[in-house]
Amino acid sequence: MMTNKALTNSMQYQIGLMVILLLSSFMAPFILLYPIQELLYRPQEYFLFEPFFQAYIILMAVLIAMAMLLLVNLLVTPQTEKGKYVKRGILGAFLALAGACSFLSINNYQFMDTKGMHMNHFFSLQADVTSWQDIASVEQINVKKNGVTVPDKLIFTLHDGSTIEQPFTSKLRNAKQSIISELGKYGLTIENKFSEDE
Repeated sequence: MMTNKALTNSMQYQIGLMVILLLSSFMAPFILLYPIQELLYRPQEYFLFEPFFQAYIILMAVLIAMAMLLLVNLLVTPQTEKGKYVKRGILGAFLALAGACSFLSINNYQFMDTKGMHMNHFFSLQADVTSWQDIASVEQINVKKNGVTVPDKLIFTLHDGSTIEQPFTSKLRNAKQSIISELGKYGLTIENKFSEDE
């Protein structure tokens, strides 16, 4: 059984960790996610490598959930021995779920190379590969923002009629010339389309 001093120290550690998790939840995903993915998954040759935006959001939610878990641990004090086991079981299950979601967030990335587009979606453990020869057409959707026309996204239409939308990020902009080169090998060009949406 814990003494009052040990209990107070444990509560202080948990409160400190809870505050750190809450504050870091808004910054840590944007600082840590890409370097971790780069270390684990980035191929040697590529012209685009980046996480999906949802990976940042999910990792942020996991950190907030872990902080809330610590808060629940501090606020809920079971009176019976059975209640303590139930509390530990619930907290352990949520901790395991948070760990699984963290892993799936880190595993949520995409890259493009000469073979095609490789996408590892959130609930997938293996990347889906769409080769450049599977693509039937490509459209660049442009929108007007503050009176200036800017690229918004690329839409890849496959031979089976399905589409893949890629938001026009800075990394995609840098990779565009390589994408044009790969598409050119199959007689494809990027067609510009204009949208009225702001």
